[in-house]
Amino acid sequence: MRALGSRVSLDKSGETNREWGEEREDGVIYTVSLKKVRHQTTSTALQWETLKVRTLKAGTVERLVENLAPADEDQDANSMHLNVFLATYRAFTTADDVLDILFRRYQQYKEHRRRGENGKDSRHHVCRIIQSVLCIWMDIYLDDFHDPPAYRLLHRVLEFAETHMPDGELARQTRHRLDRLQRNEVLKAQQKSRVPNGHHLTHSEDVLFMENSESEQPLDFDTISARTMAEQLTYMDAELFKKVVPHHCLGSVWSRRDKKGKSTTDAPTVKATISQFNAVSFLVIATILRNTSISTDDRVRIIEKWVDVAQECRILKNFSSLKAIISGLQSNPIYRLSETWAALSKEKLSEYEELCTIFSEENNQMTWREILVKEGTAKYADTSNSQLKHVRKESQQKIQRQRLSGVMQGTVPYLGTFLTDLMMLDTAMPDTVDSNLINFEKKRKEFEVLAQIQLLQKTAQNYNILSDPRFKAWFDSVEHLRYEESYRLSCEVQPLSDSMSPPAQDSRKERSLRKRISRLFSTSDWETSSANSNTSQSEDRVSETSMPDSPDSLVPPDKMSASSSSSSLTSLEMSTSPYKNYDQSSNCVIRVSLSGESDNIYKSVLLTHQDHTPGVIKSLMSKFNLDAEEAEEYQLVQVLPDGELQIPDHGNCFYAINQSVEPNFILRKKSEEGTLHRKARKRTTLRKLMEVVSN
Repeated sequence: MRALGSRVSLDKSGETNREWGEEREDGVIYTVSLKKVRHQTTSTALQWETLKVRTLKAGTVERLVENLAPADEDQDANSMHLNVFLATYRAFTTADDVLDILFRRYQQYKEHRRRGENGKDSRHHVCRIIQSVLCIWMDIYLDDFHDPPAYRLLHRVLEFAETHMPDGELARQTRHRLDRLQRNEVLKAQQKSRVPNGHHLTHSEDVLFMENSESEQPLDFDTISARTMAEQLTYMDAELFKKVVPHHCLGSVWSRRDKKGKSTTDAPTVKATISQFNAVSFLVIATILRNTSISTDDRVRIIEKWVDVAQECRILKNFSSLKAIISGLQSNPIYRLSETWAALSKEKLSEYEELCTIFSEENNQMTWREILVKEGTAKYADTSNSQLKHVRKESQQKIQRQRLSGVMQGTVPYLGTFLTDLMMLDTAMPDTVDSNLINFEKKRKEFEVLAQIQLLQKTAQNYNILSDPRFKAWFDSVEHLRYEESYRLSCEVQPLSDSMSPPAQDSRKERSLRKRISRLFSTSDWETSSANSNTSQSEDRVSETSMPDSPDSLVPPDKMSASSSSSSLTSLEMSTSPYKNYDQSSNCVIRVSLSGESDNIYKSVLLTHQDHTPGVIKSLMSKFNLDAEEAEEYQLVQVLPDGELQIPDHGNCFYAINQSVEPNFILRKKSEEGTLHRKARKRTTLRKLMEVVSN
């Protein structure tokens, strides 16, 4: 055992835990703590007992799977290990490998029992747990076994169950799930044949699509009430959020780290949520700028209506569309319309500013975190803390009507908060420790974030909103604007010389991965969006993040970024970000893309004050699956607002970078430098011509 110190913690029951050290066995490391518990022996006497508790810290895949069905561990510890493992195992192994180890372990214990060796009760216990593990796995993560039409994994489990326990619960449940999945596939095929041409099914409710709905009066922005718009956006957001596969949010999955070419999964459920978020932001911009001939009063009315929609989203606890609407209003083409903003009523402007503070980055996004803790699993929103009297009054009246009608509200969070925390955990903590043992402590911390997503997905089931096909038709029909077009229209509304300059931004040295994840959910990805961002191509590119190469790229104010995490599956415990303790004076996280990558895939790297350029480049080449022996042929370049900064080949990388701007970098072959300089000169000339035309 290796001592770690004497860190002491006190739980809610008054019992103390003292972290004692580590124990090492073949292929596994345990963290050992001493837990002091009390027992009431009589009505007046208490007896204290010290228990030794082992928590798996790291291990091989074999040992991690074996610990799913341990012979000598307590039930609570085994339950937690099972939850963490099933939520995160895809990052380091496959379902086939897990089944192989479980089947082999079961057969070994069964053989020991057949020979009549000692430990019969223990081995029977292990065999029973293995059956339970397989049942729980299929019950919670059935998607892992959803590989139509063959359903190979389910057939593997069924063959195992029928061989060893043909009349047991495992065989019965496996047959039932296999039959249900096969019937669902047949039903989907039948539904697909009945869908009218031109309509795309996104969820099962769409099979109720009314073929005669096209004859109904179409909707437009002016005829849709703020309440209706908020409800329909909430319906769309909730349906997508409920379908998010939590493990797709893991940093190793989302960033496609250590994958050659395409990932085994493109995280489609996450991409769908991001595409919806961006579509709402683009919708805000398009409705405000599309018609440049309207009066300032009419444009003010549109902005005020969007503020009303955002306020309704707040009451519905739809923080995804709330953030998307604010992001659209904070985009550069809208933000620069000083004359329009000046014409807003004082009351409406105050509402808007208060909504913006929800996602303020001050104190580690404390406002947003507190709201999520307080309202995440609550039946209704709580707007009693609003500083605006009329907002409190109107909101309370609406919430009271909800209470009287018995309608409960779910919660749709801003998914970028969870992606931020998971990406930072993935960047900051190594995948393996101590001779390539899997860092299970990292998986445990990732599970804390995934558990919160799972909990909020359950609360999203509380919404009772019916879909309006006419609203969906209108939503999809609004043509989104590319950055150049939106900026041009903005300048038509208010010429450059008349627009206000955005207020000076604070130093961005403190911004890291949190801000960049927020850009996934912002209107800054103009170069990656087609004229209509609802196409599948634009969805893929927007969700993978690439920074715009156009002038005046959008930089929403700092108060528009947020992050959150929490830890409990049964309740939302107050939690700060898992990366809150980093000393950013000696650390920073940089985002690096590979020059020439068509998908703009980036890798996040934790940079310390001790890192030198050669080592950083070799690490990046490993992440991009390049030959590290060719590191001398590459250079690291920082992307600046007005050009690029080449990092010295043999200098201290941390002190060489410009920390006052976004930490965006490119790993590039030195042989490409001449070609890129020529392209840069062309872009500069084009930008100057655009400025002349605009003036």
